[in-house]
Amino acid sequence: MKNAMLKNGFKALLVVGGVCAVIPTVYGQGIGQQTLERMLVPTPQKLERGARIFSDQCSSCHGDAGKGGAPVGEALGARGFTEGMQQPGGLIAIQNVITKGLPDKEHPVFNNLFYQDQWAAAHYVYSLLPEQPADLPETIEQARREAIEGTCDPAVEANISENLKPLAGEALEAGKQSYIANCASCHGDTGRGDAPAGVAVKARDFHEPVAQWTNGTSPFAVFNTITNGIEGTSMASYIHLPEDERWALTHYVIQEFVTEENQQQPSDEELLGVCRSLSAPTAPPAIPIERAMQFLVADQGEQRAIRLTLYGDPQVDPAGSPERGQQIYTQTCVSCHGANGKGMRNIGPYGAFPPYLYLEVAPLVPASVGGTYQDVAQRTTLGAHATLPNMTGAALLSDQDWKDLQAYIVRFPGTGSDRVRPATPEQPAIQEDAQDSAQEGETAEQ
Repeated sequence: MKNAMLKNGFKALLVVGGVCAVIPTVYGQGIGQQTLERMLVPTPQKLERGARIFSDQCSSCHGDAGKGGAPVGEALGARGFTEGMQQPGGLIAIQNVITKGLPDKEHPVFNNLFYQDQWAAAHYVYSLLPEQPADLPETIEQARREAIEGTCDPAVEANISENLKPLAGEALEAGKQSYIANCASCHGDTGRGDAPAGVAVKARDFHEPVAQWTNGTSPFAVFNTITNGIEGTSMASYIHLPEDERWALTHYVIQEFVTEENQQQPSDEELLGVCRSLSAPTAPPAIPIERAMQFLVADQGEQRAIRLTLYGDPQVDPAGSPERGQQIYTQTCVSCHGANGKGMRNIGPYGAFPPYLYLEVAPLVPASVGGTYQDVAQRTTLGAHATLPNMTGAALLSDQDWKDLQAYIVRFPGTGSDRVRPATPEQPAIQEDAQDSAQEGETAEQ
């Protein structure tokens, strides 16, 4: 049976001209804090994937299963991991070695690997250590900062200053044509922000004093604005334009509209922002949507396990009554989630015409109600219960009802936390067969 709801949802979200622009990987450049947190969670899928990558990429130096003894590795000073780490750090430190190498030592950089594969290999190496050391606070902070802001490639940084030179002739004319095509509809032909569309959204008047500009008027500031847009405003990102066109557009705006007294000199921080933008890897080619959906559907098991882990341990309210929670569960939830949360299959059909959708609800485990009762209520009412027919009852439950429900569901069989060691001492572990969260279900098509 196929997971029809996932497939239909992915089609609606991912189709771009008959192909899918989403690939089964996430790059490390400005991935965001949430994605970083997901990468830090150990799962059986990551460990299995990491073992394969390690065998292909690392065992020739570090030995089979990281035990050392490989002739090539011994000649280069490489060692196994069963003796522990050579330097302070934990999972993130290992991933840094994989992606950045080691200072003052010969170690390859594996940027040829997808970002998930780098983390999978790091998790596998981490699992080989006799102890699971924690990362240093500065290592964690650096990873968080790079996840949010991106990184600057030194080779890219070395050449950025060449783009500060004013343009003339054909290069400046290219900037003008780009401005007419992309900017004039809001900012106007003369850069006054007086075009009809610009008046409605209060587009920037390029003749205004520099104090009125959000990001400044230096070439780097303008380039960053064109590339990244301005969050919370109508200024969109134009990163889809070729880099040369963005630089030409930058210089046209400054040379044509910004008076000399309003032109700022670029700062080191602005240079770093440009470098981060230009250091991002080139987007890979699009893949057929059917192939993309196969990747995404296959990834659901690991993603469910990660979600359960990120919910945290259940924080049952002392006022919660398991006995009353059982009554509420029997009256409200058992028809879909089954007795003791065992789940149900083929609930439906849903839909006005074939192919009909059938709901398949995965079993509940205590990890499904992780966090506070408010967290559980929010996840549940904003999840499938808010989007599928005949599932609105959850929104009618009171605070006390949620306290009681959590106190009851936390007693269901299955811990969801006893199979895989945590990535860091602060992170809870997850179970190999951890199932979906309280608010989620899967649908199948006959």
